[in-house]
Amino acid sequence: MTDRTPTSASASLAGGTATVADLGSGVPLVIAAHGTRDTHGVETCRALVRRVAGKLPGVPVELGFVELAEPPIAEAVAAAITAGQSERAEETPSVASPQTAEDADPAADPGGPDAVVVPLMINTGGHVQQDIPEAIEEGRGDSRVVYSRPLQPDARLRQALVRRLTQAMEPASGEAWKPRDTAAVLVGRGALAPDANAAHYQLTRLFWEESGLNRVQPAFIQVTRPALPEALTLLACQGATQIVVVGNFLFPGLLHRWMTEQVEAWNSARPDVEVRIAEVIGDCDELADVVVDRYREPLDEVGLGEGAPVYMSGLRLQGRDVLVVGAGHVAERRVVRLLEAGARVHVVAPNTGIQLGRLARKGLVDLQRRAFTPSDLNGMWFVQALTNDPEVNAAIAAEAERQRIFCVRGDAGRKGSAFTPATQEAGGMTVSVVGDRTPRKSAKLRDELLRALQG
Repeated sequence: MTDRTPTSASASLAGGTATVADLGSGVPLVIAAHGTRDTHGVETCRALVRRVAGKLPGVPVELGFVELAEPPIAEAVAAAITAGQSERAEETPSVASPQTAEDADPAADPGGPDAVVVPLMINTGGHVQQDIPEAIEEGRGDSRVVYSRPLQPDARLRQALVRRLTQAMEPASGEAWKPRDTAAVLVGRGALAPDANAAHYQLTRLFWEESGLNRVQPAFIQVTRPALPEALTLLACQGATQIVVVGNFLFPGLLHRWMTEQVEAWNSARPDVEVRIAEVIGDCDELADVVVDRYREPLDEVGLGEGAPVYMSGLRLQGRDVLVVGAGHVAERRVVRLLEAGARVHVVAPNTGIQLGRLARKGLVDLQRRAFTPSDLNGMWFVQALTNDPEVNAAIAAEAERQRIFCVRGDAGRKGSAFTPATQEAGGMTVSVVGDRTPRKSAKLRDELLRALQG
């Protein structure tokens, strides 16, 4: 499912210059779910995915399953990458300008991932550690895909569990139970991974303190102990007569059915204890918000802030030395802009085109027809690594970092220390837009903002 709602952005005006940080990255999201033969469980999962997509306008969202349902995760990853590529191809700038071609040039892409995979799994385990990564590798081809972390720990999921608990304690018909008179069993899946089981114990403690219940016992539905009947018996021996069984499960399915069957079997032998069963977490805002944040985490370099992960500023380059390594079309356009800013431009490249040769003959640039050497950075204020060799660009960026010189990498912007915005001037005003993944989207937003300011 793909939502092409226009992206949001924050804008500021100062001294005749408009600058926009473009949050709408458009990087596709793949939600990797477990899968179930339970049709209600699958539909509840799909409803959650629709809810997540509604919270991420402009982001293609795909769903894949580890097992028991279609499509498989590898297929969803491939579909998401294709959707992202198609969306970027459609985002052509709406106003022609000398900078438009550069803004749309793949070399200007800051090098973000082609997709993000979020495991729709509560804790780590075999699926998170092995099955999903293997599916990602199968489906990604040559594309770059980043893998986020599982859903817990997160206070919002505990809030969802407490809400399901409250609904069971306060049914539409029947007696309402008071927390101080009620005990609960918090049931986890159970895993071979000890960390996942330990995390369930920690969750149980937090759930108890936040729910206000008399007591809460942990249990597992499979693989490990204590089993659900053991936890129920322990609470009954401690004097509990009102128990709510809460499954820490995302959707209806086999695990919830097993839990219900075990409760009914135990309760038939202990009719003196009243037991209620809470609903699963299900399709809700709390779960959707956690998924959205897991999507954003690997994309945002600092926290979950709104906007591109850069500090917006302007460089006063008049009379300052600037280095451009490379002499392709992008380099030619950048050199012109740097000269317009008053910089003393030095170009290093084994081969150059007509335009740069003409500028050198006029004495407007210092042109060195050779390969880059680290000493080229000595005395520079700013550098742009614009060769067609990623290894050379990486070496330039590394040396610039060592010398504390800001560097733009044309091939992989997020691996440099600066971005070049989409820029246009009109009526004494400069409009610049910087986004961290989609240059065409930045150019389109730049043009829309310019029209609005001129209108």
